[in-house]
Amino acid sequence: MLFSIASAVVFATIALYMVMKGRKTLSFRMAWIPAVLSAMEFALCGALAMGEYPVLTAILMVCRITVFSCCSLAMKKDTIAARNRRRRREVFRRITADMYRAEMENVVPLRTCA
Repeated sequence: MLFSIASAVVFATIALYMVMKGRKTLSFRMAWIPAVLSAMEFALCGALAMGEYPVLTAILMVCRITVFSCCSLAMKKDTIAARNRRRRREVFRRITADMYRAEMENVVPLRTCA
């Protein structure tokens, strides 16, 4: 029972972290998975004793580890994508500033004929 409460708190924390720090739609969508898993852990707290059903407990542990690893990989991909997007924007701004500067240097001032 204590382990179920601890895993529910961990998954609730993961879901909150994904909602707060996520920058793309994928991380927001995946945040529902640990949130629902946390609610399910709280609802079924103590229903499955670890010693009575060792095979089911092992399967449940594998599922918990899988959800945790998938969520952490999604957040890592989200962070990498945000960093790449920021770099592309910086490069684009630098290129447009250089193009604008080069264009202004090549402009011939208008002379009026008298």
